[in-house]
Amino acid sequence: MLYFIAVCLLEYKGFQKRKREYRELEHFAEFLINLNYEFYICKSITESIFRAAESVPGSLKRRLEEICFLLEGEDMESAVAEYQYPKHLKYLKLFLIQCQNAVQYGSGKIGTESVFVKNMTELRRDVQNECYKRSQAVFLFAGLGLVAAVPIVFVPLIRQFGIANMRELADFYEGTAGQITVAAVFVLTACSYALLIILRKENWTVYQNPKLVRMAAACLPLCAAWVMQKESIGRITTAVFISALLGVAAVKIFYRYLEYLRRIGMGGEVLGLQSVILMLYDVPNMTVMKLLATLEDYAELFRKTIVRCTDRYAAEENEALELLYEEESYPAFKQLAGRIAISERVGLSHAFSEIASDRQFFREQQRLDMEQELKKKAANAQILAFAPMVFLLFFYLILPFLVASVGQMAEIFTEMDQMKYF
Repeated sequence: MLYFIAVCLLEYKGFQKRKREYRELEHFAEFLINLNYEFYICKSITESIFRAAESVPGSLKRRLEEICFLLEGEDMESAVAEYQYPKHLKYLKLFLIQCQNAVQYGSGKIGTESVFVKNMTELRRDVQNECYKRSQAVFLFAGLGLVAAVPIVFVPLIRQFGIANMRELADFYEGTAGQITVAAVFVLTACSYALLIILRKENWTVYQNPKLVRMAAACLPLCAAWVMQKESIGRITTAVFISALLGVAAVKIFYRYLEYLRRIGMGGEVLGLQSVILMLYDVPNMTVMKLLATLEDYAELFRKTIVRCTDRYAAEENEALELLYEEESYPAFKQLAGRIAISERVGLSHAFSEIASDRQFFREQQRLDMEQELKKKAANAQILAFAPMVFLLFFYLILPFLVASVGQMAEIFTEMDQMKYF
């Protein structure tokens, strides 16, 4: 019961956090709309930000005012490079880069439209897509964490119901088999809830540091030994050996599942990286090194590869870009890496001109990929949420009753056979 209460508190806090982050993204999108209007009026970047930020509530307003002070500082370039931002507001860094470029080199002109205004419009669309994604994720994953934890509440109720209706089940529920089944329900519930958290998260750092999974698998033999402590040495050894094998199998299954989730999100991340590049390719003095450093902030699934390429780029430019192209096997990312490599010779504008020429199609494709990713994750989340309940009902309720009923029927048939001889 304490476990279920803890899950309820975690779900409530998580929901409030996701709701707060979603609201801040919405306010940031509204700020970008107001910024375009203010910039047309005053033509000053910092003054436009101050005016547009007046209607923004909460901590986002303080962050925007902080950006204004950074833009007015003497060492603006290093301040922008060292700027820290919350994960859910990763677009603030891209916004700051655009503002820095406009302050240093001017807003620029393409026909009658300012480059700064055009990029702010594209940034607003990206932020709105992120808002849509988060709102859909909140709706699709709502309550699934509680569903995964509900079986823990039903364990004592099922045990009391079984013993009250069939005394033969008392040996099962109060014996070693019942304890092992309950332990399996706890482990499955914890695994399901952990995977649900991973499915809901936007930050995929679990790929870089999954030590908790190995630690949990290593604890399984200890749990088995504790449950079987009243049994003989042979049974304890067998239980520890089987639980160790199950732990190794669980770790492999867990890693396989993480790779599956990674493949689901690859397409959306490549489109997101392309969106970042489209807002940077016409920025004056934008080098491949600066581009890679910016992409690090927006990459999650491909972050390791980009970080290794950036670290190696300063010493060996060609080999670093070849590493970026060869290390990942995903076709869309290889194509993106190839364009970055070509940009060393022809420039970023020419390398990405084909993508920039049809932004409307690019946006639509990005939205469709995002919806497909959410649907797949929602289907997986529903399976994970209901798996502990199905396991509990079958192995802790239905199967014991079935075995006990078959035993009673066997006894009845035996008595009937004996009655024939009298």
